[in-house]
Amino acid sequence: MELKDVSAATTQDERILAALAHASVILPFWGLIGAIVVWVTQREKSRFVNFQALQGATYQLCLIVLSFVGGGCFMVAFFGIGLLMPVGMLAMGDLSDPNAAGGVIAILIAILTTFLPFCLMGLFFLVAAACVCYGLYGAVLVLQGNDFRYAIIGPRLEQYLNQEGEIA
Repeated sequence: MELKDVSAATTQDERILAALAHASVILPFWGLIGAIVVWVTQREKSRFVNFQALQGATYQLCLIVLSFVGGGCFMVAFFGIGLLMPVGMLAMGDLSDPNAAGGVIAILIAILTTFLPFCLMGLFFLVAAACVCYGLYGAVLVLQGNDFRYAIIGPRLEQYLNQEGEIA
């Protein structure tokens, strides 16, 4: 029997706990702890809550890892300003000639080092907001009694749990 049939027989309490595991994505880091607490306390009691809470915890853990990677990219871009600006200053050469290649290179480096960190930061915030909305969407679906799976994480977790015999 697959997990897809489990959501039809869930109680209101199970749906609330599963939705709480997904909705805790609103609180970075603390939400992961909340999802883990729901999973640890309910994994033996309900297969539905077991799967949904494990999914929520895994999703949030992936978001935390990706936020560290995004923060690292931002820091590299931000500190790259300090590394590229001297190169741009050397490339400027004689600014009295507007057609000089060095002036064009310096302007391109200045534009790149000025806007790249802010573009990365804006992109990071947009992706973070979309990820939180996706978690809340899962919480609403689970609260309504529907089965929910995150795009990549859900099928892989279901396959893993089926191999382990967690879902009979």
